Amino acid sequence: MARVEVVPGLAVDRHLYEAAVKGLKEHAPEESLTWEAFTSPASWTLVPDPDSRGYKGELVLRREEDRTRKINLWFAPDLRDGATPKPHNHPWQFTSHVLAGGYTEQRYMLREGRVVTEPQEHSAGGSNELPLDVFHEVTRIHEPGATLTLMLCGAGRQGAWGYLDPATGGTYDNEPDPTFRDRLLALNPRMRSSAR
Repeated sequence: MARVEVVPGLAVDRHLYEAAVKGLKEHAPEESLTWEAFTSPASWTLVPDPDSRGYKGELVLRREEDRTRKINLWFAPDLRDGATPKPHNHPWQFTSHVLAGGYTEQRYMLREGRVVTEPQEHSAGGSNELPLDVFHEVTRIHEPGATLTLMLCGAGRQGAWGYLDPATGGTYDNEPDPTFRDRLLALNPRMRSSAR
C-alpha cells in the first residue's frame, strides 16, 4: 500500500487512516477525520527525543481545558538505546486505545517501600487506562511507524509531569528542557513561522 510522506520522518497510508477512522467511530464518535486532514503537514507534530529524532507524531483532534483527543503514530519507545529508566506520570489521566500495531509498557509501583515493576503488553484492539498516580515508560514499539494509538485525556494539570527514581522510590518534578523548543521547531518547519 502506497505511503504518503506527510513531513520528513512521518509517513502514513490508507490502512493507518482506516484504523484511525474506525477507532474514532468506536471510542470518540464526536470526532471526525478526513483523509486530507490525516495527510496534511499542518495536522501533525513530530515530537523530538533527546537526540533530536522524532519518536512519535501527534495529530491533535481536540484540546480543551477538560479533555484532549489525539492520535499518536509511534516510531520509538520512551526508553531506548540502553538508557537508564526514567519512569514518568502524566498531568492528566487517559485511556490509550491501540488502533494498529502495539507496544510494551513498564509500570512502576511503590510497595512496602520498594519499587516494583510490571510489564504490560498492549496490542491492536486493546485499551490502556493510565491514572494520574501511575509511573510508566513505553519500552518497545511492536511495529515502528505502524503503531497507532488514540489518546482520550481528561482534564490536565499544567506542567504537572513527574518522575520516579526506580532506585530510591523518590519522586521529583519535571524540569523543563531548555533545548526542547529548538528541537521541536527543527523537526516541524511549519511551526517556525508561527513561532516568530
